[in-house]
Amino acid sequence: MDKANLKREASKWRDWYYKGQRSWSAAHHSSIYGSIVCSVVAGALLQIKGMDAGYAAVLTSIAAALSSAAAAGGFQRKWRSNRLSRSRVDGLLIDIEADEADLPKLARQLKAIISEHDREVVRDEGNGGTAATAPTTAPAAATLQGDKADAPAP
Repeated sequence: MDKANLKREASKWRDWYYKGQRSWSAAHHSSIYGSIVCSVVAGALLQIKGMDAGYAAVLTSIAAALSSAAAAGGFQRKWRSNRLSRSRVDGLLIDIEADEADLPKLARQLKAIISEHDREVVRDEGNGGTAATAPTTAPAAATLQGDKADAPAP
């Protein structure tokens, strides 16, 4: 793989991870802060004399649903994983621009970044934080070998 193709491939993954970083950050922060706001407003509504407690019950249910979705969906883990992967590819892009860049080594590093990202996303936090075994992303490997496969979901 020549320098231009490796740079293009790394840039594609960087953009993909950046998109995932932004999306998972929005999901994580919206669910966490939305839950907090709903809980505070529900508590305030219960303090108002003559206010129907049904509104507070609905807000409390929404808060619980948001918290559950954030925890079950692993939004924070996915946000952090995409952020770290984007940062790793940023460093790789700097290395690619070096005058005496070892392109085969850098291509292997890109593959390792992609594989590590997949392991971070599927990590089983209920099992002491160890990575669950999961297949690496086949489109990534195929793309690095010259095929035009699409990138996996961030």
